Amino acid sequence: MKRSLKLFFSVAPLVALFTATLFAQTKYVITNNDNPSANSASIYSVGSAGALTLVTTIPTGGYGLGGGYLGTARVNVLRSKANNCAYVGDALGKNNSRPGDVAAIDMSTLTLAGTFPGFPLDSGNLLGIGLAENPSGTLLFAAFTGSSTITSYKQLAGCKLKRLSEIITVGGWKGPVDGMKVTPNGDFLILSYGDSTIGSYKIDATTGALTLINRYFVADGQAAGGLDITSDSKWVLLGDADANNIPVVEVAPIHSDGSLGQTKDYAGLGTGMNSNNVWLSPDESLVYISNNSSGQITAAPFDKATGVINIAKSCTSAVLKNFNSTWVYLGGVVSSGTAGTGSPLYAGEYGGKQASGIAIVDVKTPCTLTETSASPALDSASDYLLSVGVDPPRSF
Repeated sequence: MKRSLKLFFSVAPLVALFTATLFAQTKYVITNNDNPSANSASIYSVGSAGALTLVTTIPTGGYGLGGGYLGTARVNVLRSKANNCAYVGDALGKNNSRPGDVAAIDMSTLTLAGTFPGFPLDSGNLLGIGLAENPSGTLLFAAFTGSSTITSYKQLAGCKLKRLSEIITVGGWKGPVDGMKVTPNGDFLILSYGDSTIGSYKIDATTGALTLINRYFVADGQAAGGLDITSDSKWVLLGDADANNIPVVEVAPIHSDGSLGQTKDYAGLGTGMNSNNVWLSPDESLVYISNNSSGQITAAPFDKATGVINIAKSCTSAVLKNFNSTWVYLGGVVSSGTAGTGSPLYAGEYGGKQASGIAIVDVKTPCTLTETSASPALDSASDYLLSVGVDPPRSF
């Protein structure tokens, strides 16, 4: 049976990591466990060849969804000079009710710094919560899919947050926000919606207020999911949820006023199935694609000057260990390293009714992806893992 894996009941609120090189002495991987009974974040130390060792699991104080959009941007990295924090979205807050919240973790002490509710309307109980931040480390944005709202927070000392404002936003066909990311220059918030449209907002750097620039239909009519943006803020790459599970990435120019040009789709990248999540290598020479439906990862050469993806030279890993045995969907992929290809890669493995894991995949140039002997790392605190992040992060 064909399945369009745009969403399924297990994906989830996103994790956003905020760190600086000042705090980069120890490298960590952090998860959003998305537990509907009581949410938590697991933190692993990174060892030789990217091997992971569980350090602690921290209750967030809220409740996960155990479901939602596959493409929701689960990890967003910040180069903060003041704080070393990770932020985890809870679909629902205390007492398993509205509003949803954002839990703050102090990564210097690996302790919960606080749980910060959205506005009374805010809820992620439809398809989860997405998080994004501005590069200066002053603003955090939380997209609540149950209420179709985005709440702006001010980031304070000690990883704490202060609510600033809220907007209601839906796509051209009334879909809620799926993917979301701030351009590295800090000027614009780029969105994908769950209805084959995308959009952009101007960010007021002082107040965090968002002003709509426009919404746009994608070229191929498919639903764009997770997204990434080049370091010069000129191109946005969107992973598609193709109805036939064909791996497709769309690329659109970001103009100087924040408006978006027409997307160009690159279909048939590699040999995997589905492509909701994309991630650029630190040197921006490769785009990584999570093949959600086949348990694989694809890489394709990318030209950041022209925005062109080289389909012919793409490569795909073998099916990752235990796929369709102990886990059934692959989540978002991120790079561990902060230079070059960023190898190794990490990706969440959704277990469904079994404990989840974290895939560890080595990258060799020009294009070879190989799962390591230390993969997967078990996350016994979650059956729903699809969201992982790395601290310290990529530089954009």
